[in-house]
Amino acid sequence: MKEPLIKIRNIVNRFGDNIVHDGVTFDIFPGEIVAVVGGNGTGKSVLLRTIAGLQKPVSGTVAVAGNDVAGKARQNLWGVLFQKGALFSNLTVAENIAFQMKEKTALPAKDIREIALMKIRLVGLPPHAAGLYPSALSGGMTKRAALARALALDPRLLLLDEPTAGLDAPAAAAFDRLIRDLVDDLGISVLMVTHDLDSMAEICDRIAVLVDRKIKTGTLKEHLKDNHPWMREYFHNKRAHFLEKI
Repeated sequence: MKEPLIKIRNIVNRFGDNIVHDGVTFDIFPGEIVAVVGGNGTGKSVLLRTIAGLQKPVSGTVAVAGNDVAGKARQNLWGVLFQKGALFSNLTVAENIAFQMKEKTALPAKDIREIALMKIRLVGLPPHAAGLYPSALSGGMTKRAALARALALDPRLLLLDEPTAGLDAPAAAAFDRLIRDLVDDLGISVLMVTHDLDSMAEICDRIAVLVDRKIKTGTLKEHLKDNHPWMREYFHNKRAHFLEKI
């Protein structure tokens, strides 16, 4: 049995009197893709921000190799792809990717440039994309550029917020294949918030469902057998009918 890459234990997130997470506990293992799903207001993006260290929980721990890193942004451990890319509009694609390397490493400018170009190739962007500004990118190119930036410091975990949102079906399928290939080739792990049922069925090893302020983790087949009302509604509705054939 593999040791978990990340251990999330008893996370509590609260906004005023509204408790969003009340003892969320689960593990992320090396080399796996885990989807995070849940209804509106269940705190899917909040959970990603908590794990990334961008938001400190009221209580609980996020541990790597036994060390609690909750509330501490550690770019060398994880990279984040935000839903709309969040690229710096005044920087080119290559400059966006290079930004963290300039801030966090002592690499010479020539090496940073070479690594940025390598990351651009890694995510399937054409070489000329390096000199483009975000305003000149299509939706699919923006996602790939943001993914390249998330990979800049060779993280062990990618945190993706709705990575296929806004993409048409072929572009979404291609992005899914890219994520799966990156995991298989680089040995990294992925935790992604998604509403894309195709992504869950095609590339995810496990699904983490936020429900009743807790989390339920398991395979798609396991969740299909769960009789919780929200789980039944989500995984057995007409839009998800193809899942039952898996």
